[in-house]
Amino acid sequence: MRVTLLGTGIMGAGMARNLVAAGHELRAWNRTRERAEGLGATVCETPAEAVEGAEVVITMLADGPAVEAATEGLALDGVTWVQMSTVGVDETERLARGDFVDAPVLGSRPQAEAGGLTILASGPFERCRPVLEAVGRVVDLGPEPGAGTRMKLVLNLWVLALVEGLAETVLLAERLGLDPQGFLDIVDGGPMGPPYAALKGANMVERRYEANFPLRLARKDADLIAAAGGDLPLARLVSERMATAIAGGHGDEDFSAVVEAGR
Repeated sequence: MRVTLLGTGIMGAGMARNLVAAGHELRAWNRTRERAEGLGATVCETPAEAVEGAEVVITMLADGPAVEAATEGLALDGVTWVQMSTVGVDETERLARGDFVDAPVLGSRPQAEAGGLTILASGPFERCRPVLEAVGRVVDLGPEPGAGTRMKLVLNLWVLALVEGLAETVLLAERLGLDPQGFLDIVDGGPMGPPYAALKGANMVERRYEANFPLRLARKDADLIAAAGGDLPLARLVSERMATAIAGGHGDEDFSAVVEAGR
């Protein structure tokens, strides 16, 4: 299919390579042009140029304002717009127009590069299923856009709460004079130790935060969850802890750097 990808950052770059590898004709735009080059796509100077002649337009950008800015004034009649950024419930409702597919994803850089994202698809996505399957596994959440975004927020709260709990556990071990790696070794492989704990726990123990999912974007998601969920004190607490770590200079590092809020 003729596909346009708006946004070739941490997630979009891997998606672009997999779309090209699957045989789709890809045009790409990114605010920083250099990040769109070398991916196998035709690089365009503007979003309007990129969407010309497209059958499917994908947005994979940092947040709602970035999506609004990139799509403002675009003629999307007769085009399937697949909105894959995490923008929250209210923003999804504002953006929806035409053949709008709400399809945020689970996964980070490694999954995007491997074509292993989980796509939470809602809306009229069957026409573009071959495009979605080039970047990951499709979960059908029904015909009405919005269900994908709501499920993404539910899943993100689980992940963000897990990482904050892990961070505090590592900090407790350190404050009690223990090697936190010992805790990770004890729970590894058992019912108390999900694989994600080993992955993010290693980052925290080694103080190595290569950004698969930047902390500043994780905090954005925590705020979206708090706005959508009403009285959810844990989501607000996670946002506050992330804000502290961001103020300490860790905003562009992996969100496991939230542990630095307590060091």
